[in-house]
Parts: sequence; C-alpha cells; structure tokens
Amino acid sequence: MVRTIIENKTAVINIEKNIISENADILEEKLNYVKDAGALNFIFDFHNIEYICSSALGLIASALRVSGENGGVVYFCSLSRQLRNLFEATKFLTIVNTADNIDEALKNIK
Repeated sequence: MVRTIIENKTAVINIEKNIISENADILEEKLNYVKDAGALNFIFDFHNIEYICSSALGLIASALRVSGENGGVVYFCSLSRQLRNLFEATKFLTIVNTADNIDEALKNIK
C-alpha cells in the first residue's frame, strides 16, 4: 500500500491506495521509518490516488515540517484532479513543489 525508497537523503513515498483512517497507520509507520533514516527530501507519489483522510494530511504536514527544518524539499507527484483540489484548498500547494512524475522531482532535487 505504501512503498518507500531512500537514496541520497531523498525518500520516495509511493502511495498505492487511498488513505483512509483505518489504514493511515501504515503511512505513519513508513514516514517514521524515512525520518529515522535521515531523509531530508520527500517525494510523495500519488499515482492513482483520489482520496486521503485528514489523518494522512496531518502525517504529510509533519513530513513537511521535518523537511523544512532540515533544509530539505518536498514534492507531490502525479496528482489527480481531486487531490490537487484538496491540496489547493488546504494550502499545501503554497508550500510544496509539484512534479508530473518521480523522475522530474528527482531531477529538480539534484
């Protein structure tokens, strides 16, 4: 449901399924793992995701804080129209970068 890869202080978090309150703990475990591993940059890949719950938004906000405090950057990739609208309404898109895909985000980070 959530796959992570860490390379050169950059974590790619691939969310493969809508995050609802019943499975938000999986996202929390993965984010704690990448934070503990020392990741500074976070790339969230939302390919095929149309919904995330408020708990997941809080977890993502925590990753934004950690990244910002350590001089890192955050990218949201592959946003559906529904997620883009949600992130615009919650003002996330005023503080994160967006990219069409993971490769574009990685290129911009390096």
